[in-house]
Amino acid sequence: MDREARERYSVVVQAKDMAGSVGGLSGSTTVNVTLTDVNDNPPKFPQKNYQLYVPESAQIGKAVGKIKANDEDLGVNAEMRYSITNAEGTAMFSITTDTDQKEGIISLRLPLNYEKRKVHTLHIEGVNTHLDPRFSHLGAFKDTTTLQIIIGDVDEPPVFSIDYYIMDVYENSPVGTEVGTVTAQDPDSTKSPVRYFIDHSEEEQVYFTIGLNNGVIKTTRSLDREDVAWHNITVMASEV
Repeated sequence: MDREARERYSVVVQAKDMAGSVGGLSGSTTVNVTLTDVNDNPPKFPQKNYQLYVPESAQIGKAVGKIKANDEDLGVNAEMRYSITNAEGTAMFSITTDTDQKEGIISLRLPLNYEKRKVHTLHIEGVNTHLDPRFSHLGAFKDTTTLQIIIGDVDEPPVFSIDYYIMDVYENSPVGTEVGTVTAQDPDSTKSPVRYFIDHSEEEQVYFTIGLNNGVIKTTRSLDREDVAWHNITVMASEV
């Protein structure tokens, strides 16, 4: 008998005296039979291939998706554990098992970078945790599926080639003297053009200007080392 095909049966039992001869008496009763579940069905993923979209800005340690295998058994016989079986997958992602919903919760272990890698492939296995040795001949009580995680591009600000620059210029140099050049690039795949600005909000006097498109810094007035020997300039870059 197979509980998954039919769980309950009703059987009518009849008893007769006089060996069932004519004139004998009889009585009957109904017996309801309910089959007890055993673990004779492995987990099965509905699909062999899945895709999941995750933006590159996803936070480390946060859940980015879930996956679920079905099991026709009941209770503990349907309990399962999920795992990622390939090294590529475990390097970037982890999976935990939600025992209540019987789902695998996929979380991020390391930062994503669309520009470096646009797709990650995970091989995921679901395996029963309570096995019945009587049914070991049926094979492994597990199933596998492939999950492709598609990384979404997120607009990122331009990045300077170095965090700070040190430049020298002679005092009393002519106005318009080139002091140096700063460089920033758009890290996104679009490689958008970058424009440069100097933050003059904390300056009483403007000593420098910067080329909008090339990042070249020039003087706007004559400089006197005895008056001010050091100038701190904050340069900002933005995408066009």
